[in-house]
Amino acid sequence: MGDLTKVVGISGFIYSFEPIINHNSRVLVLGTIPGPESLSLRQYYAHPGNLFWRIIYGIFDEDARGATYEDKLRFLLDREIALWDMFFSAERAGALDADIRNGTPNDIPGLIQKYPSIKRVLLAGRKAEKSFKKLFPCIAVESFYVPSTSPAYAGKAFEGKLKEWKDALSDTLGYSYASRI
Repeated sequence: MGDLTKVVGISGFIYSFEPIINHNSRVLVLGTIPGPESLSLRQYYAHPGNLFWRIIYGIFDEDARGATYEDKLRFLLDREIALWDMFFSAERAGALDADIRNGTPNDIPGLIQKYPSIKRVLLAGRKAEKSFKKLFPCIAVESFYVPSTSPAYAGKAFEGKLKEWKDALSDTLGYSYASRI
């Protein structure tokens, strides 16, 4: 697990964290860039209303309640899931992805080259999907949109989001969820 880097600069730019990844990771989940709560706590998906951890644990029929942040990161890596963001830095007032400006992308091609076990990229939300397709059209791994876990995206209920995430992960990780959905 990587160390967390500088998160808020003097210029008003915000900065991403280091990737959570190891050489067993087969799926890379890409968000956009941490929101204010995550930056403050220096943790991915720290906002209590964000469904990310509930969805990740739910995919495996487990419960995230009571898990520490370190437990959650270990849970991801033990299930061959890596985590990072599209942007290394950006300007954003507030937490909405629509307000991201002047984004500098992370070196996602370099990460995938360094970790060739990555076979699929999940793009968490439309901003991550659009940015990935625009910035990295030639990456030779499968990429799939999955719905944002942000509380700002209320267009789909938890159960619908969970099903889409399960569907996007199931064949890559070798799990079958059809009987559980």
